[in-house]
Amino acid sequence: MWKRVKELEDRLLQLEERRKNIEAELNALPNGHLESKIINGNVYYYLRYWEEGKLKSRYLGREATKIKEQVERASELKRELSMLKEEERRIRKVLDRISLALGID
Repeated sequence: MWKRVKELEDRLLQLEERRKNIEAELNALPNGHLESKIINGNVYYYLRYWEEGKLKSRYLGREATKIKEQVERASELKRELSMLKEEERRIRKVLDRISLALGID
């Protein structure tokens, strides 16, 4: 049993480290989503995001390949972060139950 507890604790440490890395990478990436508008047959790109409770737009121009890749990467990281947090929550719950059952603080 202690071997399994140690495995859970090690996995929890790995998850915490990965979560911190993802959060740091997300801070460096643009927040929001990409929107395009067609005006007079030309495509213009905007980054849409929430700031202080208001939806804001930032004009990006006609070419937004780099920003698009960054926004997609941020979206992937947010999904991964959500899954990591859920796994962290489940592992903490199991470890808390074990501690409670054994009377350990």
